[in-house]
Amino acid sequence: MIFITEQLNKSILDPIHGLIRISDDEMKIISHPLFNRLRKVKQNTFLYFVFPSANHTRFEHSIGVMHLASEMFLNSFSNANTLKNKQKKYGIEGNRNILDNDYFTNQQEFIDVFFALRIAALLHDIGHGPMSHLFDQFAPKNSDFLNMVRNDDKIRFNIEFANSLEEIMKKDKGLEGRVEHEYVSYYFAAKVLSDIGFTDERIKIILTIMNEHLNLKTTNIKDYNLTPFLNQIVAGAPLDCDRMDYLLRDSYFTGVKYGTYDLNRLLKSLLPFIDMEKNKIRLGIKKSGLPAIENFLQARYELYVQVYFHKTNQACNTMLSHATNDLKDIGHQFVDCNTVDSFISSYLELSDEKFLDKVESSVPDRDDKSTISELRNRKLWKRIIELFPEKGKMREEDIKEQTEKVVNFIKEKKSSLKPFVSESFTSLDPLKDLNGEKAVLLSKDKDENYIIAAQGDWLNNSIIFKALSSKYLVGRIYMRANTEDIKEKEFFRATKQEIYKTFRPIEK
Repeated sequence: MIFITEQLNKSILDPIHGLIRISDDEMKIISHPLFNRLRKVKQNTFLYFVFPSANHTRFEHSIGVMHLASEMFLNSFSNANTLKNKQKKYGIEGNRNILDNDYFTNQQEFIDVFFALRIAALLHDIGHGPMSHLFDQFAPKNSDFLNMVRNDDKIRFNIEFANSLEEIMKKDKGLEGRVEHEYVSYYFAAKVLSDIGFTDERIKIILTIMNEHLNLKTTNIKDYNLTPFLNQIVAGAPLDCDRMDYLLRDSYFTGVKYGTYDLNRLLKSLLPFIDMEKNKIRLGIKKSGLPAIENFLQARYELYVQVYFHKTNQACNTMLSHATNDLKDIGHQFVDCNTVDSFISSYLELSDEKFLDKVESSVPDRDDKSTISELRNRKLWKRIIELFPEKGKMREEDIKEQTEKVVNFIKEKKSSLKPFVSESFTSLDPLKDLNGEKAVLLSKDKDENYIIAAQGDWLNNSIIFKALSSKYLVGRIYMRANTEDIKEKEFFRATKQEIYKTFRPIEK
C-alpha cells in the first residue's frame, strides 16, 4: 500500500498503537479548535478518582479510533484478496459474495474511500460535551438546534443537512428532546470540513459514513452500496473501531488487564460481505474468528463490571446526577443556541472543570452546592448496600422498587440525610446487537460460499456467549457519611446492619 503511505506523511506517537501516521488533511482537522477542545474533555470523567492515571481524553481516543478504522478496512480487503487468490490457485469456485479490490474502478477511488473512512472515524466524537453523557441532559432542544443549523449558511447544504437530521431526530426522541452529542458531532464535522475547504460532495460522503441514515444526496453508481460496511467499521456491533480503541486505552490508563483482547486475531477475521438481498456491503466476521469475538465481548463485559461500574466511580456519578436534579427539572441548559457563533463558543469554553464550575454556581439549592463541592474534593458518599437479582425471583423493576424503599428508610431514620442519599441503578446487556443490521457472522455453505449465519448462531456456537446472555443488573444506595468521625461511622454501620436485617437483600 505504498500509494497510501505516501500521503500519510506525518505521525503521532501513541502509547496504545505505537506510531500513527496521518495525512495533511487529517492534521488540519486535528489542529482545528473544535477538535482541539477534546483535549479538555476526559474520556471517563471521574474514573481518575479511582484509577489515578485515567486522565486520558477524547482527543487521543479519537486519533486511535481513526487508526483502527483504517486497520479494519485494509485488513478486511487484504483477507478477501488472500481468499480469492487461494481459490484461484486451487481451482475452487465460490465466495462470489466476498468483495475484493476489484470493486474499485481505480487506485484513486480506493484511496478516496480509505481517507473518507479515516476522517469519519476521527470525527466520531467531536461533538462530545464534558462530563460524559450527563452534559447531553443540559444541551439545547433538538428543534432549536435544527433552526441554528438551517441558519448556518457557511455550510452550503445546510437546509438539506437540517432536514436529514430532523428525520432521524423525529424517529429517535422527537424535536422537543435534548440534542445528543452524536448530532452535534455531525454538525461540527460539517463545520470543520467546510472550514478546511472540503467539497460538499466529500463532506456528505464522510457524514454518511458517520451515520448511514443521514439522507444526503451523494454520488453512488455501484451495484452494491459500500456505506453500510464503512459505517459498521465506525459505529457497528458487536465490534467497531470506537469500542476496540477505548477497551485497550481505558485498560492501559487504568492499569487493569480486563479490557485486553487479541486485536490481530480480530483483524484477521474480517471480510467485506456482499448482502445480495439488500444490495449492500456489510462487515462480515468469519466463524473461525468466533473465539476472538468471544474474547472481545468478555473483555468489554469485565471492563464495564470491574472498572466503569466500580462502586467509587458510580458514587461520583450518583452525586453529580443527584445534585443536578433540580436543574434538569427546570430545563436548564449550558449552551447558547441562538446563533452559530454563540453555540460554538459555548463548546469551546467548556472543559470538564469549567462545566463543574457552571453547575456549582447554577444549582439553586445550598445542599446541592455542598454535594458538588464535596465531589470535587473527593469527599464521596459511601455505598451502604447493593442489590443484585436472584435468578427467577428479582427483576429490574423489583430492584428499583427495593432501592427506593431503602432510600426512604434512611431518610426517615435521619431526616438531615434527605438531600444526601440516592439510589444508583446499573444495567448492562453484554450481547447487545449480536443479531441485527450490523456486523454479521459468516459460515460456509456446501459450495464454499460464505453466507450469513442463522439468527441465534452467535449463541448456539459459543459457550461463552451463553454465559454472557444474562443482563448484568445492580442497584446501589449511596449516602453522605463521614466515616472518619466516630459517631457518624457508628451510625453508618448500625444503619447498614438494620437495612440488611429489614430488607434481606439478595447478594450476588
